[in-house]
Amino acid sequence: MNILLCPPKIIFQHSREEWQSLQSEAPVLIATCASQIDNILDHMGAGFSFLFYENFNDNPFVEMDIYHYAQDNKATGIFYLAEIDVLRAARISDRLGLTHDREKKAMFFRDKFMMKSLVQSHQLPVPAMARVDSATAMARFIAEQGYPCVIKPNDGRGSQGVVVLKNEGQLYKYLAQVKPPEYHNLLIEKFIEGEAYQINALYLKGKAIFVSASRATVSCLDFLSGKTLGLVMEDDTPLHRKLIAYTKYLAEEVFPTEENALLHLEVFVDKDNNIIFGELACRLGGCFVNEELGAAFGLDPRMTWLKASLCEIYPQDLSQRQPVLRVGQLNVPPAQGTLLSIAEKCPLPFVVKYRATGVVGRQYDAMKLTNGEIVSAIVQAESSREIHERLDALTQWVAENTLWVNETVH
Repeated sequence: MNILLCPPKIIFQHSREEWQSLQSEAPVLIATCASQIDNILDHMGAGFSFLFYENFNDNPFVEMDIYHYAQDNKATGIFYLAEIDVLRAARISDRLGLTHDREKKAMFFRDKFMMKSLVQSHQLPVPAMARVDSATAMARFIAEQGYPCVIKPNDGRGSQGVVVLKNEGQLYKYLAQVKPPEYHNLLIEKFIEGEAYQINALYLKGKAIFVSASRATVSCLDFLSGKTLGLVMEDDTPLHRKLIAYTKYLAEEVFPTEENALLHLEVFVDKDNNIIFGELACRLGGCFVNEELGAAFGLDPRMTWLKASLCEIYPQDLSQRQPVLRVGQLNVPPAQGTLLSIAEKCPLPFVVKYRATGVVGRQYDAMKLTNGEIVSAIVQAESSREIHERLDALTQWVAENTLWVNETVH
């Protein structure tokens, strides 16, 4: 038996048939949040075992219960699909004796200061940074580096708690609202000007199956503030090849990457085409990334990784793939207000996949994490320029076919 820690959102992104194909190869118990028990059971059907937890992300009994359950049922592996579960799965696995030092290795993907120090030790550019635990430490860093700067939780996820400070007034405003316990988990960095890129990769048996680079049309913070996020798959240019080589170097030479791994890298590219490291996660990107990469490379990254990791079933061809389809991804955040109507289907001919998750009648506020989109879609095109144009057209279509009341964000 294998145990998989998996949030409901990811469970619903895959069909019952996909999950059953996994279950038929090796029994899998899924630990997840109790907030959607009925929907999960209806979606998955019979034949699955679950452990449901209230407040799943922060519940300490997840680790305690799964350890004892795994011990009693002779579990052979503890796996995860979301950022919040990286360290939990590693701790349980090490305690069971299934792995050795997995938690220590996983820390390089979760502790941002450790992560960037490792990259820096390989002579790769990272933003000027420091751990800070007081207002004085922040002031000293700013005195040395100047504004703008970025303050974030050292182990944050989904851009939650990330603040850009541009002047003294914003610093004092931040200090007025920060809670004392948060002081001991903060990282401050010099703000980097440049284009944001996201690179996702699948490794099986230590070999890169694909490495895919996309340019973000807005920053993650802009996405949180209400702007639509587009991801444009890059054409085969010198910069694109540089990004792919950079990602492979990090995965294969710098980080303690597991033999079978999903990776999500965020970088900035400055005006001189220098790559500045952002962060690297040992999981796939969020939003519609799995569907985007599935359309581009002709295989489901998440299910391919799960079958390899849980069932030791691998594709026949383990050579690096090139995209069979050039695609882009669109994610639309909620407005602040009540959603009155939303289109369930999209007739635009260049839209490969479309998913509306907004709930009519629900009151929405601004997102706190970059995983609260109400519409996601994949478009296809012949070039990155055409992808961008089609993402713009789709953004306009979504706006025209979504109705809010008391809307304050446009």
